[in-house]
Amino acid sequence: MADVTNDRAPMVQTHNLEKIYRIGTHQVHAVAHVNMTIPRGQFVAIMGPSGSGKSTLLYLLGGLDHPTSGDIVVNRQHINALSAEDLAEFRRETIGFIFQAFHLIPTMAALENVALPGLFSGMTRDEREERAYRLMHALGLEHWIDHKPTQLSGGQQQRVAIARALFNDPPLIMADEPTGALDSQTGAHVLQMLERMARKLGKTVVVVTHDSHIASRADRVISLQDGSIIEDIKQLPAAIP
Repeated sequence: MADVTNDRAPMVQTHNLEKIYRIGTHQVHAVAHVNMTIPRGQFVAIMGPSGSGKSTLLYLLGGLDHPTSGDIVVNRQHINALSAEDLAEFRRETIGFIFQAFHLIPTMAALENVALPGLFSGMTRDEREERAYRLMHALGLEHWIDHKPTQLSGGQQQRVAIARALFNDPPLIMADEPTGALDSQTGAHVLQMLERMARKLGKTVVVVTHDSHIASRADRVISLQDGSIIEDIKQLPAAIP
């Protein structure tokens, strides 16, 4: 593998990565011998049919699941060698997760949901809420800070989830079908925000998606089938509309 100790190291690198699930006497290779490198600041779309291993791969890269074999290096850390405590700290400081289901806490107001990561970083309440408000204002959510998730539209909930993902200013954003539950207009707005994270903020953005429009806007499209990479296409960066 390449040297992962210098500042020019890629954001994500895998070596012979495998995830095998055992169902009775059968083995299912959800991820099979995946080798890939994602440079810093790249916007990557991971595509493939249902059951191709897209989400499993994303969860492995994000430290939410453990590989059966192989190595994962993210932001110069071999994450499959980290203890549970160190892995939790790594995720908190390095990755912002965005999920299709939003995963907002229904009893908390939008501002509290955005500020939640600061609770685990030792920030005071005033510090948390000030940072959360700045993020919500930047995403056009300042009028909904006191609303509970059930009082927000799907697009508003997804923007709250994006603000929460950005709270700790992570260098890596990982999104699992972020537009899957949204109408086309709101989905386009979320896509534009993901693009800005990469183009304007310098974040590395990795998105699992079925949405061909997201793929058309990405710097790179990685296609999976039966857990293996079958195509890896680099594209010219699209202009942000």
